[in-house]
Formats: sequence, C-alpha cells, structure tokens
Amino acid sequence: MTTTAPALLPLTLAERALAPDVLHVKATFEEYLDFAEQCEYNVEYVNGEILSMSQASLPHESLVSRLSTIFNILFDEDDTIMVCASSIKIHVAATGDSFNADVSIIRGEPYYLRLPSGQLSTVEITNPILVVEILSKSTQAFDLSDKLEAYKQIPSLEQVLFVSQEQPWVSAFVRSETPGVWLNTSAHSLTDSIGVLTHDVSLAEVYKKMKFA
Repeated sequence: MTTTAPALLPLTLAERALAPDVLHVKATFEEYLDFAEQCEYNVEYVNGEILSMSQASLPHESLVSRLSTIFNILFDEDDTIMVCASSIKIHVAATGDSFNADVSIIRGEPYYLRLPSGQLSTVEITNPILVVEILSKSTQAFDLSDKLEAYKQIPSLEQVLFVSQEQPWVSAFVRSETPGVWLNTSAHSLTDSIGVLTHDVSLAEVYKKMKFA
C-alpha cells in the first residue's frame, strides 16, 4: 500500500490488525513525528516514508522481554549501561531514518535528537552501542539489508544482533577496528553462545521456555 497522506494510516491497534502486514506512506519527518505520537503502534521512518511492518507476535514479545532481562542482569553492575525497549527510537543522522529497535543499549548519557522545533526529543536517541532486531517473515529481508546498512552508519554503534523467532538462530554484526568493516558471527544451536559486547550469552538462555514447531 502506498499513498501520500499519513492521515490514511490506521491510528488504533484494532484498525492496524485489519490492514496489510506492511504499510508505507510518503511523509515529511515532521508528519512522521506527529503521527508517531498519535498512533497506538510502533512506526518507523525510512526513505521519506512512514513505515509499519507486521505487528508483534507472542514469541516476538517473549524474546524482547527475555533479552531485556538478560541484558539488565549482565550489565547490572555497570552504572554507565542503560537497556532500552522499543518505545525508544533510534535515529540515524546520516540517512534521516528512525527505527524501533526491539532492544537497544546506551553507554553513558543518551544523546537525544534535536527536533525541527529546536527542542530535544525524549524518545529518539542517536548514540546506541547495541541494537537488537527480532526477525519475522515479513521483516527479515528488510532488516538484514537496508536497516542493517543504515545502522552501520551510526558512529557510536558497536554491535547489531538479529534474533530469529522461528528457530534457534542469532546473528551478530560487530564493528571492527578497520573503518567500514563489520564482522559477522552466527549461532544456530541451543548449545552455542553469542557475544554481546563484553559478555557471552548462550542461546539456551535466550530461547528458554520457547517452543518451536
């Protein structure tokens, strides 16, 4: 679905549930900010469009909660680390895009986006060190291509984690010391572990209580 009027997008979760999995409409960044404040679901801003992908499933929300808990425990003794949920948006200054990472981590003070009005946003940050995306069938291709390339342009970002909700599989992209080079490592067994910044996390811990078909 493509149109030119943000007003044509659904505002409520009930209306969104009746719409196609992927919705995108042309809009200015200011229109996106205004719409994001009004609607009951997460939207992103990509390539000059308001974008809404398929809404979260129970496995998706379970993984978000699980990872947030794991990260909070891992970094509980580090007062410089803050773990954030998807209500905090990630703004990519280089592209003008804004994403709803499922989980993000900030080190030190958050850098808030300065809005066109001159005020600082309270929900858009520009300096995450780690972002997590829970993959779904409708978002996987976009997340692993365009969104990943946009994330790589955030100067503070050290790691991007992609987590499957269909099977045990986690893929990590880590910024190397060579400019522009990111190292990719994947784990696909419950007996494997994946690096998360300075720690290792087992997939058995990530997918605890999850059942797969």
